[in-house]
Amino acid sequence: MNNYRVDRAVEALSPPCGMNSILYVGDSHDEALRIFKYAEGGKDAWNQPDRNCGVMLSMWDAGRNMYVTKRWKNK
Repeated sequence: MNNYRVDRAVEALSPPCGMNSILYVGDSHDEALRIFKYAEGGKDAWNQPDRNCGVMLSMWDAGRNMYVTKRWKNK
């Protein structure tokens, strides 16, 4: 399992199950932070304006066996 994931999605405990929302998935903390920092919020998974959506940075939690959102922004 990859350690980090960056998605376009509504704010939640974990990212959506689909693949369309993914901006990054991998093991580089620095790359995940860079993509999170520069990704523009307020857009949905298809890059269309949606003020309810934002960008989330999630990290794999082996104890819970799921990704857990660590940061979220919509601007």
